[in-house]
Amino acid sequence: MNYYIIGSKYGTHQQHYDDVMPKLLAKGVISTGFHWEEDLSEWVGKEQRLIAQYLKEKSEPKNACYTLKHFLNLKPGDLVAVKVHSSPSRKQARLVIGAYAIVKGDKAPIYKHCEELGHTIEVEFIETGLEYEQPLGYGLTIHHIKGEQRIKQIFGYYSNLSDLKKQETRCYAEFFKNTDDIEVSVTATYIQKRTHDKIQNVLLAQLYEQYGYDKVKPEFRNIDILVELADKFIVYEVKSSVCANRCIRDALGQIMQYGHDLQNAFRKAVEYVVAGPSAVDDTQGSYYSYIKNTLTHPFCYLQVVAPEEP
Repeated sequence: MNYYIIGSKYGTHQQHYDDVMPKLLAKGVISTGFHWEEDLSEWVGKEQRLIAQYLKEKSEPKNACYTLKHFLNLKPGDLVAVKVHSSPSRKQARLVIGAYAIVKGDKAPIYKHCEELGHTIEVEFIETGLEYEQPLGYGLTIHHIKGEQRIKQIFGYYSNLSDLKKQETRCYAEFFKNTDDIEVSVTATYIQKRTHDKIQNVLLAQLYEQYGYDKVKPEFRNIDILVELADKFIVYEVKSSVCANRCIRDALGQIMQYGHDLQNAFRKAVEYVVAGPSAVDDTQGSYYSYIKNTLTHPFCYLQVVAPEEP
């Protein structure tokens, strides 16, 4: 599996950018408009130096050669972060990701030459509608991301580098979900479930350490994790979105119902925790602060960070 950032705007700053993200989502593709007029089907998967040499002979500029040699070498199963912004904010580098996707195909990606977009490769979108910002500078149309730390920073739990280590959790192994079979079914749905399970595994290990084995109940009455203490229940709902606000929004209905059912059945106080992979904005006036101050029951968001690999 490889990791890429690819842009979603055509044109230049001087000419004004054309945002093609709506078209990408509608067609289920990523795209690039360099060397627009020619169908490059026969060049898919060819050596990068040969692609670059061919385009150079066509008098294409360096950025077109660079972009297309990488774009035409995408592989099925590669993960792509689709950026919506990469211009710095004042002097601060800024990368804003609008979507994550996985490249479709069997032995080769599904390439099509398109009148609207130029060159396209079919993808399945894992998550869309994001404004996930990182203090990074990636200004080119396409970047092949390498290095474990940088991959983790950009792709987080969507990467296969943050699997939970089992060396400290062997006695609880039966409760942990297997997340090591990414190649069995490389689809967006599978990655979403795998990401959810990895976050849940990390959180489960932390809660066993904090409360002890007997008080922590995974998958209790459809609740991801329930902690039962003498005076209260703590309901943990895991969400996999890189956007903390979306995790909260998607979890609220579920945890409210779980809490209602628990109180009716056991007559015990309930606290609520939404767990996700990213930090939340907890400043005054934020969505999180609004929800926290509106709910009458104790509520918080918890960022679940994967442990560092030894």
